[in-house]
Amino acid sequence: MNNPVNLYRRILRTHRMLPREIRFVGDQYVKSEFRSHRNITDKKYLIPFFTQWAEYLALLQQQTGDEGATHAGTSRIGKHMDPELIDRLDDDKAEQLLELHRASQNHDTQSNDGAAEQGAVPPKRK
Repeated sequence: MNNPVNLYRRILRTHRMLPREIRFVGDQYVKSEFRSHRNITDKKYLIPFFTQWAEYLALLQQQTGDEGATHAGTSRIGKHMDPELIDRLDDDKAEQLLELHRASQNHDTQSNDGAAEQGAVPPKRK
């Protein structure tokens, strides 16, 4: 966990490579999550939080070509979540994930080319 502010800025900078609608949702989510962890001091919570965001940044940079190439907007952004991980989410995080999924699906269905990919639908909680 080098510098949380630097990680935050790098994520927002990498979001510039995303389509506008996805960037908006992503920026709002990142800002909300970092804001909600601003006053947490327990490393038991902070280390996994920043580790996950660093992994997200690395994946996003790879997928958008932020390491040198430009993103043409044709490749898939993100990855499918492990169903076991989804099952372990608390209700608030599961709802948040579902909202993000809906927002991404709205973007897919509003795509101009009509050939948008369908993403993974989070399984219903038991």
